[in-house]
Amino acid sequence: MKHIDIVIPTRNRIEKLEGTLDSIPKRLPNVSIIVVCDGDRDTFEYLIKNHKEVHAELVPENKGTVFCRNWGSRNVKDGLLYGTDDIIFLENSIENALECFNKNFPDDDGVVGFVQEGNSFHPTGIALVGQKFLQRYPSKQLFCPYYFHFACFEIYNLCNKLGNKFVQEEKARVFHYHPCNFPDQMDQTHKDARKFKQEDFIMKAKREKKKLIWGYDEN
Repeated sequence: MKHIDIVIPTRNRIEKLEGTLDSIPKRLPNVSIIVVCDGDRDTFEYLIKNHKEVHAELVPENKGTVFCRNWGSRNVKDGLLYGTDDIIFLENSIENALECFNKNFPDDDGVVGFVQEGNSFHPTGIALVGQKFLQRYPSKQLFCPYYFHFACFEIYNLCNKLGNKFVQEEKARVFHYHPCNFPDQMDQTHKDARKFKQEDFIMKAKREKKKLIWGYDEN
């Protein structure tokens, strides 16, 4: 892997998004940033005006994190790092993830998970994905489109199904300002996502009962 596209979905969180963008080192020549605004024209226009280094895209309606991540990933030519708009990349975390990836997956067929400080989040909640791994998915839709927000666990399931396709790098760390630990960080975007949490987990249970894994049983 030589180049990384960082895909970040966002909705009505300019201040938090600024923190995420500021934490991505400007010195990295092999990194590009794609921010997908989820029905959020104000943020889209703000990015166009204030962040020339960011490739901003606008989804006209509120479609959810899953849709936006898939939207932003469709033209990725090399590595994909999917994140969120309420995290801070800690020092050298992106560089460490890339080094780990190239060491463990020289064929570009694997996933490196970031450690999310502040809580015991899912190991593939934020991850770096190789192009060969992405090619398993229809139109590079890494996230199962039947979900609205909660879908990253199916990536982990596929890694386990295929065997030896996932590594979590302890030196690739982010700080996640999640309302589980920071109740004061709860905003409308969090609340909107939680409206779909029950539906997403019902879908998860149905798919697990049928032993379906996105990218393996459906492509």
